[in-house]
Amino acid sequence: MADAVAPVSLALKGEQYANELWRYKNAVGPQQQYFRMGLAAVLWRFVAMHEECIATHCAVPGFDTVITVPSTSGRPDHPLRTLVADMVGVTRDRYRELLTPTPAAAALGRVASSARYTSSAIWGENILLIDDTWTTGSHAQSASAALKAAGAGSVAVVVLGRHLNSDYGDTAIHVQQARLRRFSWEACPLRPWNHC
Repeated sequence: MADAVAPVSLALKGEQYANELWRYKNAVGPQQQYFRMGLAAVLWRFVAMHEECIATHCAVPGFDTVITVPSTSGRPDHPLRTLVADMVGVTRDRYRELLTPTPAAAALGRVASSARYTSSAIWGENILLIDDTWTTGSHAQSASAALKAAGAGSVAVVVLGRHLNSDYGDTAIHVQQARLRRFSWEACPLRPWNHC
């Protein structure tokens, strides 16, 4: 599994950020480009500010390679790949395609399993794995397991939105506590302090 998981922000069901994470994939025309540009800017700023502390948390000097969690829904060219490989300057030059969904991927549902993806061989490279939405984490954790099985060193996940539904279980309490902290670009996702 991943050595670190760093969410950029919560994406609460029915609220603006969750809506944008849906629209960047499903809107068409100029509206689609608008949402992609906005999320690319968010990802760029977050990675530029926090990649070093994520690497420190993983006890590695940095991340050699950046990849995205591939779609298992049959989407031929996932827009997250466009963001990471083409639009975001701090990830563009390190982007590689290493993972491929297996024929069993869709049948696994929400179970984390290294059988969801296959990976090209990796020789000890440290990987920054980008995902757009984390609900159960099964896809990102499956990708992390496949990367490690292929020889990756450290694997850290940056996820644009941690999807939460306030109507599920005791999630509303977590959301209330999170709202008290408020979002700040300087807030470290893995350590309890801000960046200077």
